[in-house]
Amino acid sequence: MTIDWNSIANAPRPDNCGWKGTYRVRYSEIGDNGKVMMPALTDYMQDAAGWGARILKLAYDDTVDHGIAWVLARMVIHIRDYPGNGEDILVETWPSGVSRRVATRDFRLSNNKGEVFGVAQSFWLMFDLNTRRAAQWPDWIEERLPNPPGPKLIEAPLRPAFTKKALPTCDNIKARPSDVDLYGHVNNVRLMHWVLGVSGPDNCPDFHPESLDIQFRTECRVHERVEIRHADGFATVTREEDGTDLVRAHIPPKNGFI
Repeated sequence: MTIDWNSIANAPRPDNCGWKGTYRVRYSEIGDNGKVMMPALTDYMQDAAGWGARILKLAYDDTVDHGIAWVLARMVIHIRDYPGNGEDILVETWPSGVSRRVATRDFRLSNNKGEVFGVAQSFWLMFDLNTRRAAQWPDWIEERLPNPPGPKLIEAPLRPAFTKKALPTCDNIKARPSDVDLYGHVNNVRLMHWVLGVSGPDNCPDFHPESLDIQFRTECRVHERVEIRHADGFATVTREEDGTDLVRAHIPPKNGFI
């Protein structure tokens, strides 16, 4: 995918549904190169998504009494530079459309010099907290979505790239209670940590990729054992018990900026 950083930087933040907030990189969020890791940036973006949903009255507090909540199904991220410890990061976000009951939300990340260094598009489903399955949208959800939505900063491919080859197991992990969020499953930022922990050359960690396309296909529950598999830029989090891919990811090779 070709990234037009000038167009991304110049796209207007919509007045009817845009939100912005500043996050400061903490020491615990940097890697051994002194730069913030991608999962930390994703954590900022998810927090921003929550605040953005709040202004539309579509946040967790607005949906939980109805037994439903938004869950992240996929995220496509491109980063051309990684800020360092103590730097401020401006996160801008807005809903960017709906297709087949999947809502998209875009993010733009700028450093403390005002330079755009990152962009992402996220895909969200409505989740039934009782059945643990995708839920139908009530009419009031659609009524609260912005019309028009904000601009799409990137055009992510409809189907994420993935290999048909069997991937070798690089690590085995048991989901701990500390991995679980308020939905009762392993948080997707933690799942991203697991994937990036084997995504580099020779299956070494690489928490600073240039891009990542990650799908969250089904939930990982506490105490489940999973295998982390990786080869040639493709990775999965796979349930040991039945071989189900809970997560699939594509991490293209770098062009050498890090």
